[in-house]
Amino acid sequence: MKSSTVPVTVKMRKSWDHSGQGADAVYMAKLAEESGIAAVAVHGRTKEQYYSGKADWEIIRRVKNSIKIPVIGNGDVFGPQDAKGMLENTGCDAVMIGRGAQGNPWIFSRTIHYLSTGRLLPEPSAEERIEMALRHLKDMIEYKGEGVGVREMRKHIGWYLKGLRNAAEMRDRINKLEGYQEVCEALKNYLQAQTTEPAPIKRLCEEEMI
Repeated sequence: MKSSTVPVTVKMRKSWDHSGQGADAVYMAKLAEESGIAAVAVHGRTKEQYYSGKADWEIIRRVKNSIKIPVIGNGDVFGPQDAKGMLENTGCDAVMIGRGAQGNPWIFSRTIHYLSTGRLLPEPSAEERIEMALRHLKDMIEYKGEGVGVREMRKHIGWYLKGLRNAAEMRDRINKLEGYQEVCEALKNYLQAQTTEPAPIKRLCEEEMI
């Protein structure tokens, strides 16, 4: 990597399976550093685990203590407090957020604010979640077309609704819809059921797709 004109980074997991006991990540991180890699990201799970079980933050600390280049911690960061905990417990230089951002793009601004001030910003409201889901849906349709865009957005909409009342029932309904207007109207009615105020996303639903 020393011949590259741009910084090259590497992401790795703890090891292939538990038999490695994390030695694989330490060994590979040292090789990466010797090869001229600019930074290493470590996910505290084995390849065999996939996303099951709990991420091992201790291996991130061990990698950080074994090399001098920046180490980015990854695994089980689902909120601002998790990011702070990872930084404090591992000594890593940065935190990588993955699944925690699914249906929750606010995690980044909330985490930065918390790390900077020690204060938690409020969770997004039902209105904010649904408006963002619709914005995401429109962008997906503009990129991939209505049919593919709606189908690929179903799981994302489910993530946006996570934690709201009757979210599971709404996810089942969304999974059967095919068109933008259908989804938009369904979400508008769902939001209306969450509050006594008139649905504020009416304007978004009335906008025509290009």
